[in-house]
Amino acid sequence: MIKIYAIAKKTARKIKQPKILVSLFLAGIMIFSILGFMMSYQMDDTRTELEYNGYEFEQLYGGFQLVLNKQKIVLNYFPEQLENVDLTKEIKTILKNAKVLSVAYDSDSEYKEYFAEQQFNLAENLNKVDKYIISGMTNNTGYAQIPQITCSNATIELPVILFQEGLLTNITFNNNCIIANIASANDAYMAGDLLFYQIAGIME
Repeated sequence: MIKIYAIAKKTARKIKQPKILVSLFLAGIMIFSILGFMMSYQMDDTRTELEYNGYEFEQLYGGFQLVLNKQKIVLNYFPEQLENVDLTKEIKTILKNAKVLSVAYDSDSEYKEYFAEQQFNLAENLNKVDKYIISGMTNNTGYAQIPQITCSNATIELPVILFQEGLLTNITFNNNCIIANIASANDAYMAGDLLFYQIAGIME
């Protein structure tokens, strides 16, 4: 009986050893996976210093950061990437001189969510450089608390920026109204960054 017990105990010990080895192996894989993820994250977060018109930028994994009035601003595009977008001298002058602008978007467009995001970003970022945005929609039905703003509201003292869908992406001007025609959702980010750089005086 004692001999049978000893054999059983020895057999159980042999069975446990592979299980322990498997557990250690799996734990090792998990640890190295976590370390690999942390290293790849650190590599992705590498930063590059850039300069444009006397302004210093940091290139981050997801965009470009600059500091204005001791406040950080992150945008999708570096100014140099937007230099090929044609803007008339009249548009540039109005954008640079305005202290307050109305920014509206076509509330019936399939890109309305992207337009609303750019409207929000402009308001947040321009507030950091002491310029201000009145946000609105071309049709505020169901949103009575939001002003209804169209190009017909534009004046010299209070220009309007209007985001709307278009066949081509460009920025045009009509009667104190600056119209950002957007042909694809991604182009909304380009137009938003370009308008910020012009209003803030970073691009000439």
